[in-house]
Amino acid sequence: MLEAALGGSDLRRLLIYSQDGLGLGHLRRSTNIAREILKREPDASILVLADSPAAPFFLPPHGVDYVKLPTIVKTGDQSWRSNSLSLPLEDVLRLRAALIEQTVTHFRPDTILVDHMPVGALGELKPMIDRVQADEHGPRLFLGIRDVLDRPETIQKVWQEVGAYEYLKAYDAVLVYGSSDLLDAATEYGLTPYASNVISCNFVATEATASEEYPESDVPLILVMGGGGADLFPIAKTFLEALPLLTGETKITAAILPGPNMDVEQMEILTALSEGQPATVYGGFEDATAWLSRASAVVMMAGYNSMCEVLSARKRALVIPRPGPSAEQRIRTKLFADRGLIHALDPDELTASNLARSLSRLLADDDVPDPAHLPLLDGAERAADALLASPPP
Repeated sequence: MLEAALGGSDLRRLLIYSQDGLGLGHLRRSTNIAREILKREPDASILVLADSPAAPFFLPPHGVDYVKLPTIVKTGDQSWRSNSLSLPLEDVLRLRAALIEQTVTHFRPDTILVDHMPVGALGELKPMIDRVQADEHGPRLFLGIRDVLDRPETIQKVWQEVGAYEYLKAYDAVLVYGSSDLLDAATEYGLTPYASNVISCNFVATEATASEEYPESDVPLILVMGGGGADLFPIAKTFLEALPLLTGETKITAAILPGPNMDVEQMEILTALSEGQPATVYGGFEDATAWLSRASAVVMMAGYNSMCEVLSARKRALVIPRPGPSAEQRIRTKLFADRGLIHALDPDELTASNLARSLSRLLADDDVPDPAHLPLLDGAERAADALLASPPP
């Protein structure tokens, strides 16, 4: 592990670029890393350029604040759309670029952490990176990426098209939030010929916390969660349709956390379906980590953050990956299922009967997650080590 000089680093102002048009994972991971840095440097100021629609509802710790960028949503390998503004995508990108430029100018960070995209969405960070490189006294640059981004051939094609590989050399280090034992990101995505330093940080997990608000019970609780919730509806609806098949076998209760980004009409449908059943749909920004301490099993998608939270809490999980537009969740699901960490159900086979059978098998399996294959979850600490370490002479 890299050793950081506690209290003696040069990090006073950290800027984090967090692109996450649909979910909460990038924003939560960035906040987890920020918390770890503030434990060691309590006087640091951390500003997050946040794209997630959930950012206004995401209460930051003291020392952290957010600048909300207009949200854009990825619809394909290289296609995007504006999420809320009725403007051409080109106009939204110009607005975002201006906000990024002004934030860097006035915040004057000494360290910049770019999350997930080496040159930002559609290359929007290139002017900022060029400016930093041209200034010999400019901030240090770090890139942080998940273990699984997409199919390697897709990432390599997209990064070549946007010139991302040429910009990897601008970064002091690439931090990989994952385990090379599960997937060697440096090799899979062709980082090594371009990046000067690649650091495997392990997985970044939100610490599981118990809460008196969700007391223990002898009745098994099934938790259905979907991060931001923009695309959880098919899974939550099928679960409620499957619940009568399960409750005929055993007594259970269920809590559904749709997330802040679920459509209002979809929320209303789920609430109607839950009536008369031992299930409650919770709107708004519910804290999944508090519910996890109470859950007997979890039904979920394969988002990075959700998977890390479930492993941190050592909970049995039935994972139904998002079918697209990228292969990220399918790849992560297979990697984790092959190691006995989760049970999986293919989204193409999502029916009430299949979901009920899969959940019955999960509830009877006491060996998931397999403790022998649990990956390390100290990624926030290791990322903080790298960001706080003194630069080489």
